[in-house]
Amino acid sequence: MFEHIGWIVEAKIVEGKRDEFATVVEEIVEATRAEGGTLNYQYFVSDDGDVLVYERFANIESAHIHISNWDNFAERWLAAAPATRMVHLGDLPDELRDRHSALAPKHLKSFNGFAR
Repeated sequence: MFEHIGWIVEAKIVEGKRDEFATVVEEIVEATRAEGGTLNYQYFVSDDGDVLVYERFANIESAHIHISNWDNFAERWLAAAPATRMVHLGDLPDELRDRHSALAPKHLKSFNGFAR
């Protein structure tokens, strides 16, 4: 139904590691901006360290590129803020879903609505 695909990642910043998390996020946002096919890469953080990352991609190839880029930052990112939940949004093919299997993502298929 929707042209683009994406996901949401939730995490919790480890006490005392907010600065480390901010540093790695700054680096990965800069690298992700250069990818081209990433349409949204937005971080939201609560005062007590809950993290939500919204990611949306132009196509499946763009998502694969981003995951490969993420691998360069994953160890530091996860050490500062372990992922607590992941939700796949849209009709992601199995080979893309499999790349996130360690996080056991919930898969939500397109149902209704619109994107601009």
